[in-house]
Amino acid sequence: MAILPRPATPSAFLADLRAFIKSGDHRHKFFGAAFAIGITAFWIFGFVIESRWGILPEGEQVTYAMDFPANRTDDQIIAQNKADQKVKDAALAERRRQFQKVDDAMTKMGF
Repeated sequence: MAILPRPATPSAFLADLRAFIKSGDHRHKFFGAAFAIGITAFWIFGFVIESRWGILPEGEQVTYAMDFPANRTDDQIIAQNKADQKVKDAALAERRRQFQKVDDAMTKMGF
């Protein structure tokens, strides 16, 4: 007894499809099959479209990088990291404040 079915050929598939179509008493199955094929095609088409155009804007993409002198001391590096962390913390606090504002408004509406 084989665990996997024998390989099906395209001619066997077409013969089964012809027999199914000729039976004619499975009209609701045609609608289900068309719906399944349509939804699958919709998702595949969506992925193809997204992969071709993506979400980035057209044109050149510019990336900025900071240039530091090679002879800076560890104290200067630590001071710069602390300043950068303060900027990140301020941005995070602002983002939290914005989300808290939305949360408060939704709580007020009963959500």
